[in-house]
Amino acid sequence: MTDRLYYNGRVFTGCSDDADADAFRVSGDGTFSWAGHFEGDPPEGSVDLGGRFVLPGLIEAHEHALIVAGIASASPCTIPAVRNIDDMVELLRRNPNFGKGPDAWITGWGYDETKLAERRTPTRHDLDRVSTTQPVYVIRSDCHSGICNTRALELAGVTRDTPDPKVGAFGRDPDGTPNGVLFELEANARVRNLAEKPDFESVVRTIAASARHFHERGYAVTTEMMARLAPLNHLRAFREAEKLGFDLQAALYLVWEGKADPFGMRDLLPEEKTGRVRFAGLKLFADGSVSGRTAWVNRPYSDGTTGLSTLDLPTLAAAYEYARRNALQLSIHVMGDRSLDRIIDFFADKDPWLDGIPSVRLEHVTLISRAQLARMRRGRMSWGATTQVIFAFAEIESYREALVPEVFKEIYPVRMLESELGPLALSSDSPATTWMDPDDMAVSLEAAVTRRAYEGSSINAAQSIPVGKALRLYTGRASGIFRTEVPAGRIAAGCEADFNVMSADPFGMEPEDLRNLRVDEAYMRGEKVFARR
Repeated sequence: MTDRLYYNGRVFTGCSDDADADAFRVSGDGTFSWAGHFEGDPPEGSVDLGGRFVLPGLIEAHEHALIVAGIASASPCTIPAVRNIDDMVELLRRNPNFGKGPDAWITGWGYDETKLAERRTPTRHDLDRVSTTQPVYVIRSDCHSGICNTRALELAGVTRDTPDPKVGAFGRDPDGTPNGVLFELEANARVRNLAEKPDFESVVRTIAASARHFHERGYAVTTEMMARLAPLNHLRAFREAEKLGFDLQAALYLVWEGKADPFGMRDLLPEEKTGRVRFAGLKLFADGSVSGRTAWVNRPYSDGTTGLSTLDLPTLAAAYEYARRNALQLSIHVMGDRSLDRIIDFFADKDPWLDGIPSVRLEHVTLISRAQLARMRRGRMSWGATTQVIFAFAEIESYREALVPEVFKEIYPVRMLESELGPLALSSDSPATTWMDPDDMAVSLEAAVTRRAYEGSSINAAQSIPVGKALRLYTGRASGIFRTEVPAGRIAAGCEADFNVMSADPFGMEPEDLRNLRVDEAYMRGEKVFARR
């Protein structure tokens, strides 16, 4: 590739809150060499952007890229496509695998029983209406539970005599016969592993094929927040997928599986922590979710409960030592403010161990106060955070039912976080969001700017932010939350030449129309990888 000038555009470089350039140069090595304002006659071979709006390649700072890859051919059984069980049945009957024979699985994702008009979880009796000869499986929006039809239960060998696993359960009819509801990870895996066939070669092919999904949405960097070393080494799978065309940079966060060994897992090799795809951190879970009333909170939910802690201090201490010793970020799922208090207290007297990026990442920050932010600043630790306004946007009914009004007014304080915390990113946690296209950046953009849910109600409107600040939380600001092999998220000299030509200028759109913003063309390392028809 030769050096090339792109000019006559509205270029948002990710370095400020405005479209602060109209041109940029891409060098032969696939990086940007310059961005700014161009005057004069463009050299031969230059590209006239025709006044179109350009964004840097986006950064999805908290996603489950493996699951996203795996559901590419699955049916989105969530709003706005599905609002009742009949809708779900009809959608699954339109699945590409429908009618392809008894070995072809019909799969879906994203259902949430609280979103269905019937206000109940579908069972095998409902999914048997899709097919009685083909197996049918749908994963819940939380990615922990699922539902299946009778044929899938038969293939999994789940009968009335099958005992429940240690964690979770098989839903049952009054006579004890399994009803197709799979509660929590172990029960769910009994069917899910058959549907997804997680052997190494198929996982590699699935990851490679997912590149188009990310290109179409404008992403240049993604994350896998529940990576594992075994039984299937996810780093190895991603790197094999690179040979088949997966071209994004990807940060993988290992789920902490420490047991008796104080460090829990083997130390990582230096080559496992470098490259375009790398192990970037260690993942812990401090509590549950707000919509499930399991996030650990200081002020009770509407039913008087306060959630639960899923992280004890010895486990946190062991994970901290492992992360520090292996030069990894420590990423902690923490939605409740009571859980956050415990984490801030733990790190109050500790030093950061990473340079240039946060040593500790707080995930899904939902309830946080100025007093807690002040305590974080008083300590020596370096902090970063992701927050997901799309949760409340898509799950507004659950949030309103769970939280008392005075607490609801404090959720997802993006304006406060943007002004008082350094490294910060908006993200989707896709596909663990009750929305049919959860990692569509435009949906999160609209939610952050308008602070309105999908049905129009307000979500703590005082915490809205301008469009430019929201875009930076997917680009330049997000780039500071973890390290990539080549700097990304900005159109600036030395950064990877990933950029998107957009369907419209978001600064000129009505806020409530932002979800309609689309990527018309996507470029990776200066080469076009996607063009919308």
